[in-house]
Order: sequence, then structure tokens, then C-alpha cells
Amino acid sequence: MKIKFIYTFNKIWFSYFIIKVFYMFFALFVYSKFTTLGDTDRYLSGYEAFSNDFWYNSTALMDTVTYSFTFLLGSVLANVPFLVLSFIGVFYPISRLNLTQSQLLVLLALLSLPSFSVWTSIASKEAVGVFFLGIILGFFIDFVKKRSNSNYFLVFFSFYLCSIFKPQYLVGIVALFIFIFISRKFSLRGFGKLILLILFFVFSFLALYIFRNQINELSFIVPLHFSMDAGSTRENTLWVYDFDVFRNAPYGMFIGFFGPTLLEALSKPTHFLAFIESMIIVGVFLYGSLKLILISLNTGRMNVYFFGIFLTVSLWILFVHYPFGALNPGSAIRYRENFYAFLVILFYFCYIEVKINYFHYQMVKASANIYHKKL
Repeated sequence: MKIKFIYTFNKIWFSYFIIKVFYMFFALFVYSKFTTLGDTDRYLSGYEAFSNDFWYNSTALMDTVTYSFTFLLGSVLANVPFLVLSFIGVFYPISRLNLTQSQLLVLLALLSLPSFSVWTSIASKEAVGVFFLGIILGFFIDFVKKRSNSNYFLVFFSFYLCSIFKPQYLVGIVALFIFIFISRKFSLRGFGKLILLILFFVFSFLALYIFRNQINELSFIVPLHFSMDAGSTRENTLWVYDFDVFRNAPYGMFIGFFGPTLLEALSKPTHFLAFIESMIIVGVFLYGSLKLILISLNTGRMNVYFFGIFLTVSLWILFVHYPFGALNPGSAIRYRENFYAFLVILFYFCYIEVKINYFHYQMVKASANIYHKKL
């Protein structure tokens, strides 16, 4: 039975890998006819390959590595190593979860949506982002589950990649580590974890207040990198006055993640596809959140720990992401793919852990009722 179970899971993962291979060819020979594939062509041609700063410049590093693969494998197969990296970034954290076959299929279905599959199955920074965030997430899952993790070099290498590709994500990652570490170090219970979560918001707002002027100045620089000649670029109405970057953050974080509006979706086929995907993604998150709320109502308790685990990192990532996605729906979708798998797998992890605790609570409650009836 165990061999059959492992075989079934391996068959599912093999199928997922084949799906990514399909999307690689689809992106290169079909999707590229409708829109540009970001900087993929540039990486394949090695514009800044082997420059002196490649070890700390993400673009130069991509040029160097991708051009090397192009020289060895050709321009098509040079995309395969990045496909493998993103596959590992999905497999590594999910392998840390105790999932049933149906749960695995649901999770992989969410990670097989076209936009995510296209951008992470070609030579792209998004594929690398899925890799290093996946390894970091696997490390955190082991940390939460109190399991030893001996892949120190892999974890260190992933933090190195994160620091040169997406250093802004480190704020959320560090916040997540602090939240988990303090919760475990001081064996905090429900009320203690609630206080810790409140302190997270207090210190987060305090940090934003301290650096408000620098963040405000940066917000006026971002629009300069988006050309209005590009068909999808929106007029900048978000950052017009001082500190708009904070006032408009809630809407910006949403649209920066969601991508195209309904009107934009109706204007372009690729935007329409992205709009449908975002509707599915947000719908799944809302459905899962609603079930967790019902569990809290049924038990009269809220699992602050896993609620905090998801919030501490997701809110920071969405905040630092939104300036790069709010002005262009295409950029929003593309850059979202860096952390999309991270958030989906983390949410699913928190979701199943809360459900496990809920069923344990129900069993204990039922046992107590039986015991009292016997008395």
C-alpha cells in the first residue's frame, strides 16, 4: 500500500513537471506571439554576461547564467534549467506537508494556472524567485513543525539569491522569522501570541513612519520607470501628493496583486485570461478564509499563531510589491509570480494546520462529553 501511495504521488509530480514543459513550449512559440516574454530574449543573448558585478547584480547574473546555458544547450533548451528551478521551488516546500492525494491535486491545480506556469517555465527572474522563496518556505515549515533541517547551504544560498533579486521581500521574511522564533522561544499561548501579533503591527507602522520620507520620495521615482507609450500602462493617479504611497496602499496592494481591472480585461485577450485567473485565486483565498472563520466561530477560538504566520509575511510582501504592479497590469501579474507559490503554499499549510487542530479539538470535546455522560 505504501509503495502504491508513493508511486501515485510520483506520478502526480511527474505530470506536473510535464505540464510545465508544455507551458515552456507554449510560452516560447505561442504566447510570445501575443506579448513579449519580459527580458527572456535579453537573457538568452547575454547582454551583460560575465560582467564584473554579476555576483551581486541580478540582471547581470541572469545574463551570465542564461547565456551559458544558451551556449551549451541552445536558445530553446536553455529555458529548461529555469523550469527545473521553479519546479524545485514548488516541490521542496510541498514535500514538507503531510498532504493527501486530493489535497496535493488541489494545490498543484492552483500552481498550474497559465500565467504562473508561463512566467516560471522560461528563463526569467520569476523562475528564480519561485526557487529561492520555495526553499525559504520549506525552511520555515520545518521550523514551525520543529523538524531538523540540514540543508543549510541550500537555505543560505536561497537567502543570498533573495538579497540580490528581491531584497525588499526580506522585510517580510525577517518579520515572519521573528514572529515564529519569539512564539517558540517563550512558549507563548493564545493571548501571548495575540499580543505579539499586535506588536508586529505596531512596530511595522512605526518602521513605516520612521522611513516615511524616504518611502515617499521613492514612490515618485517609480512612475518614471513606466512608459505611457506601453499599451497597458495606467495613468499615475496613485502617487500624486505627498504620502499617497501610504494612503492608497490598501487599494494598491489589491490591484498590484490582482492585475487587470474588468475594463482592461475586456480590452486584451491576455489581460482577460489574467483577470479570470485572479478571480479564481482570490475566490479560493476567500473561500479558505471563510472556512477558517467558521471554524473560529464553531470553537469560539481563533488560531492566532497560524493567522499571524500568514499575515506577518504576506502583508509586507504585498506592500513592497504594489509599487511595481499598480501602474501596469502586465507587470503586476508577471512580478506576482515571484511570490505567488510562496503565498499559496503558506496559506494552504496554515489552513490544514488549523483544520487539524480543529478536528483534534472536536475529538477532545466529544471524549469529554462521553466521559461526563458516563458519570
